[in-house]
Amino acid sequence: MKKTFLLFLMVFSFAACSEDLTDYYTRLDGRQKANEALKKKNDELAAANAALAKRNADIAAMNARLKLEGEELLNKLKALENATRPVAEPRLLSIEFLAAENTLLSQNVKGEIVGDSVIEVWLPSIMKDKYLIPHFNFDGTLVTIDGKEAESSVSMFDFTKPVELTVHTSRKSLTYMMYVHAFTGLPFLYIDIAGRQTVTSKDYYLDASLRLVEDVRTRAAGDVVSAPVHIKGRGNSSWGQPKKPYRLKFDEKIALLGEHKDKSWVLIPNYSDKSMLRNSLSFQLGKMSNLEWTPGAHFVELFVNGHHEGTYLLCEKIKIANHRVAVGDDGFILECNRWADREDGNVYFSTPRIDPYLVIKEPDGVGYGDANYTYVRDFVIEAENVLFSSNFKDPDEGWQKYMDMDSFVDWYLIHEIAKNVDCMFNFSTYLNLKRGGKLQMGPLWDFDIAYGNVKENNNTYIKWVFPSGNLLSETQWYTRLMKDPAFVAKLKERFGYFYSHKNDILNYINESAQYLHYSVVENEGLWGTLYHYTYKNYDIWGSYWNEVQDMKEWLNTRLEWMKTEYDKL
Repeated sequence: MKKTFLLFLMVFSFAACSEDLTDYYTRLDGRQKANEALKKKNDELAAANAALAKRNADIAAMNARLKLEGEELLNKLKALENATRPVAEPRLLSIEFLAAENTLLSQNVKGEIVGDSVIEVWLPSIMKDKYLIPHFNFDGTLVTIDGKEAESSVSMFDFTKPVELTVHTSRKSLTYMMYVHAFTGLPFLYIDIAGRQTVTSKDYYLDASLRLVEDVRTRAAGDVVSAPVHIKGRGNSSWGQPKKPYRLKFDEKIALLGEHKDKSWVLIPNYSDKSMLRNSLSFQLGKMSNLEWTPGAHFVELFVNGHHEGTYLLCEKIKIANHRVAVGDDGFILECNRWADREDGNVYFSTPRIDPYLVIKEPDGVGYGDANYTYVRDFVIEAENVLFSSNFKDPDEGWQKYMDMDSFVDWYLIHEIAKNVDCMFNFSTYLNLKRGGKLQMGPLWDFDIAYGNVKENNNTYIKWVFPSGNLLSETQWYTRLMKDPAFVAKLKERFGYFYSHKNDILNYINESAQYLHYSVVENEGLWGTLYHYTYKNYDIWGSYWNEVQDMKEWLNTRLEWMKTEYDKL
């Protein structure tokens, strides 16, 4: 009995110890794994620090290198050739950036050699700088980049601006212009807001800093503009969309992307326009027209507080200035705005035949009943009264005494070609007046739901979707103007001008879409609009190129329909 009990006790004790050891080994294994993970993390950190140190050393070496030129270059070429004969004709065979040699790259990037003069490279990801080590093969003796000797897979260079890559022999050399496009090829616009605040108001500016880095295909390739700036929201219906529009104001006048210096600029998101081309195309038509001024506009990649916001259109803001709306310090900019009475601070008036309100946008400080208010209100009402008088066709005493023929015709045609619903004297219809001069239409603005790009939850706008049918003939002013043979004759003449440039207009769409074709991929990744309904889109065509093709087909059909109708006038 004792033996049995002792045996049972031994087995029980062994089992208990076994359970205790199992728990111990489990904890030990967990600690070992944690230590291994920590070691791996430390090794990765050490590798990253080593890579950073190497990169900094490479940058320092790059900056320390001197140009190889003149007699020094010739002597080196002869020395190399004496040691490596025979000498081939100079030619670049291939060039690429290897991820193994450039830590900022996630994959190898091959360059495209175009003829014997150009090298094009597209980087696959956003990079704030372009300090890169090229890997290349060539026939010849030696390669220089911007005059400095380049050793394949060793020498680092700054490719922010276009560089000259030259293949040398002692007898001749061949030079290529090398363009390294960052990400999409568009200029990069960085806006960093103080305290990393978010823009939530159209009323209050936030302090920020701006950095505009031009890409190699813009006017001043590779240039960098840095300045303090103030930013706030803007827009009406567009402010309610996920991709926000912004207004920029600088402390000093500044030139951006080749436009005239000014303090005021605008960023248009084109969220409702999946082609992102409607505003740009309309501004291009304005540049072709007899309108005195149309905003300059340029596509950019926008980053706010380091976050990529997608493709934007950087535009000159409509304002009185010698290089913008040149009506003098005592002139006026007016805007038809049906919602004028809903917005604080607006000063406006109306006329018997303009249903919504005419807001006095500039000059600032106009008050109800003051001299400026009375002058512009009385002038517009008098012009309207004459337009609807029995003598309105008289070239000296009729409507032409008060209204500028050229601007009224070309403004009409551009909006009619685009079939822009936002121009029917309801929203975004701008007029300007210089004291002692005539009332002019313009500038152009707001075409994101033009060219058939409009759909509501009812049939209110359905007739504006199709490329046939007149638009502005439903407004009272233009209905009246169409009864003057002089206006109609000018209209036919100027339509003939625009129609004769139809291929140029369609080519502009093609070229602009091609320019954006990298950018739209990233924009779609951010906002996902191509396969979904967005505000006032009539159709969903899926891919970007389908959107562009639909716009082109719509516009071509529209121009042909207008030609048929205008030939009848």
